[in-house]
Amino acid sequence: MSEQQDMNEPASATLGTTSESKGVASSGSNATAAPSGTTDTPGATTQKASQATATASGTPQRSMAARAFDLLAIFPLLPLTILLVLQTMGGFDARALWFSDEVRHADVYQNVIDAGKWLVLQLNGVPYPDKPPVYFWFLAALDMIPGVRPPMLFLLGAAVSGLAVLWATYALARATGNDKATGLAAGLILLSGFYFLGVTHYARMDLLFTAVITLSHLCMYKGWRRESAPAWLIAGYALAAVATLIKGPLGLAFPVLSSVLFVLWQGKVRRLHNRDAVAGFAVMLVILLGWVAAAWMTGESEYLRNIFQDQIVKRATATWHHAQPWWHYLATFPAAWLPWTLLLLTAPWGRVLRNPVRDALDTRKPEGLGTAYLWISLLSGVALLSAVSIKIVIYLLPLFPILAIITARCLLRLPATNSRVFYLLVSLLLFILAVGLGAVAALPLLPGSVRDALPPQALALLDIVAGAPVLGGVCLIFALLLFKATDRSQPRGALLTLVLFTTVFVQPMALYTAPSLDPVMSPKAQAEIIGAHAKEGYHPLSYRVYPGTYTFYAGTQLEEITQRDWALLDAALSAHPRAVIAMRLDDWEQWPNRPASAREIQRQWIVDRQFVVVVTESAAPDAAAATPEGAPVPTVETPAAAGTEGHAVPDAAPAPAVPVEAPASPAVETPATPSASPAPTDVAPAPQPEAITAPDAAAQDQPALPAMPAPQPVAPQQTGNDATAPGAPE
Repeated sequence: MSEQQDMNEPASATLGTTSESKGVASSGSNATAAPSGTTDTPGATTQKASQATATASGTPQRSMAARAFDLLAIFPLLPLTILLVLQTMGGFDARALWFSDEVRHADVYQNVIDAGKWLVLQLNGVPYPDKPPVYFWFLAALDMIPGVRPPMLFLLGAAVSGLAVLWATYALARATGNDKATGLAAGLILLSGFYFLGVTHYARMDLLFTAVITLSHLCMYKGWRRESAPAWLIAGYALAAVATLIKGPLGLAFPVLSSVLFVLWQGKVRRLHNRDAVAGFAVMLVILLGWVAAAWMTGESEYLRNIFQDQIVKRATATWHHAQPWWHYLATFPAAWLPWTLLLLTAPWGRVLRNPVRDALDTRKPEGLGTAYLWISLLSGVALLSAVSIKIVIYLLPLFPILAIITARCLLRLPATNSRVFYLLVSLLLFILAVGLGAVAALPLLPGSVRDALPPQALALLDIVAGAPVLGGVCLIFALLLFKATDRSQPRGALLTLVLFTTVFVQPMALYTAPSLDPVMSPKAQAEIIGAHAKEGYHPLSYRVYPGTYTFYAGTQLEEITQRDWALLDAALSAHPRAVIAMRLDDWEQWPNRPASAREIQRQWIVDRQFVVVVTESAAPDAAAATPEGAPVPTVETPAAAGTEGHAVPDAAPAPAVPVEAPASPAVETPATPSASPAPTDVAPAPQPEAITAPDAAAQDQPALPAMPAPQPVAPQQTGNDATAPGAPE
């Protein structure tokens, strides 16, 4: 089948079905307002006649926003790129890296660059089997851009990956038979989605993973439509292999499962055995086995065993964390796809379900194969994720481009009444957000009884969050614009208004609100304290803290004890009496046989748990005599911008043998301890959606490393932790 035939598949059906007649650009009262730039418009004469008829019948003319949409659809990738840049560029260097993936992956990247760990990744100096290396190669390529350096590099990587997702989504929309307007609408739907907007501002590999999977889908679809297409299938399988080396086996599972089901739907089982299919599969195996062989040759057989046994088999069948029931995604999807979930309430279901069996069978015809591939990929992807033991909302992200295309086909063909109701619901949602943000801004004015009823974590978090009035004002303004100043009967124009909202909303969020959450979301303050003490000769140590949490900002490796075993901690302190330790607050309070010299110097919430930094001193006589009894002892405080003071040292606390100096970062100061030390101010965690940080990790016992005489001991090997919960698991 020719390339032209691929591009001319009908895209007229609501919700992606093919029951509508070819040539309808928009259903309901919007049908007469089809733009002349679309492929379905018969011609300029017919367009003018349609507009004249619409005027005579009282149907409103296209709004200015709808005309702007049609203009942007001429070169769709340009406005999508500009909007993505506007949404992300302000946040590149505005905040610290957050717990857990951002700071941990930053340390992994430093090991790639500084230690040359290009094939076998390391975290805190030990093998890190949770992720393959390609994402970090991608970061290294961006690092070559002049002026780009960590930590800015990591958020730039998220933005560039988001742009790749937009371009891949548009390409897939066009490949499956949709016109430019539908491709543009699919990209705008992603840019106006709350969850996608958040992911573009959080440094993870999921966006790059999604972009490569989407391109693999495109190549697979092109290949399976033809009797022989070696170039397309080899490219599709190669991209599936690359996706697997970005994050894991789902990169292979999504496109291959869709391919098999699509070929079966066409009734061409033998097509799977053609030479081009075998060649593509072979290329995929060569890429994957090539990396496995290279890692094996470096002597990392245990690393590979961990990947296959723990990271793949156990995660799929009996995961140690984030295990959820099969219906988990049915419950979490509505929130992840807001505001577009509301479209389910306003779609013309009567027409869609008029003859579903016939419509489904129509997708087996050549003009319906694009629709068939999209639906097969979406439904099989949800089924695959639901069958896997581990479930995190961000795992849905590779399905977002496909879902955006289906949503765009539905949106652009909404009848006028349905469109009005949908955007009315969206305006109501924005109004609710405005009210909620206003309540956050008014929190200091609430009576004490109301404040006391709130959880302490949430209360402290709300006390430090900045910019709530501004964000609430933006929500209120756009709620009113959608309600009063936008022609809600024309979905194209109203879509532009919604994208404008997210673009404006994210500016104060990225520049003002997100940085204000650093004292809760980032371990930077405690890490820099640990790093400063390590430079003074203290042995850096963490006890039951999520591995790799502090290494990047501390600038040094920590000895990590990840299981609850006080004997291991005692042994480490016997070997290194002069130590700086990060631990949970509850462990600090329950520590049996706590050394007499142990003292807390800083306390901080990290997401949903309080952690303390503790120092212990050498009992050597010369150390004891280094500072007169009762002399003030230097301590380190949390940055003032956080609104949180470090836990001060009591007057009688023994002084360190060597004075502690503050690190170079302005965020950490080393003031002298006043005679009356203020108590630390606790800061509560931010409740996070599962896409960016997830719930606390489930049980996992890891062998802890015994105390070692080296100044920077090797931490225990990480075993299968992709959790995003603070602290070592119970």
